[in-house]
Amino acid sequence: MAVEIFTDEWAHEWCSKINGNAAYADAARRWEGAIVLQMSADADWGIPEDRSVIADLWHGECRGAKAATEDDLDEAPYIIAATPDTWNKVLSGDLDPIVALMGGKLKLARGKLFRLLPFTRAAKEMVESARAVDTSFPDGWQ
Repeated sequence: MAVEIFTDEWAHEWCSKINGNAAYADAARRWEGAIVLQMSADADWGIPEDRSVIADLWHGECRGAKAATEDDLDEAPYIIAATPDTWNKVLSGDLDPIVALMGGKLKLARGKLFRLLPFTRAAKEMVESARAVDTSFPDGWQ
C-alpha cells in the first residue's frame, strides 16, 4: 500500500528498503551518522509546510527512520533539502541525485560536501531505496 512522501510511515518504509539493499550495505560500510531529507513547502504541490525525514545510518544499516522533529533538525550532521519538484524528479529517476547536488538542485543545507564525496555510491543506493518505497503524493502533486 502506498504511503505519503516524507511522512513518518514513509520514513519507516525507506529504512526497511535501505536494509534490504545489499549494494547500499556494501557502499556504506564506513558511513556513520544521521541524514535528513527535507522538502520545502509549496502549496501548488500540496505541501503546506516543510517536511523532513531522518535516517539513522550506521555502517551500511539503517537503525531507524522517522519524520524529523525540530530537535532532529538541530542535531543532524547532514541535511539535504530541495523543492517538491526536485524531489519528484530525483525519486522518479529523472534526475541523478549526485548531478542534482552538484548542480544545486539538491542543497546540502548542513554538512560538508567533501565528507560526503567518498559515499556517492552509498547516496545513490539510498535514493534507489527511496525509489523502491510505494509512494503516494498529496493532492495537488503535479
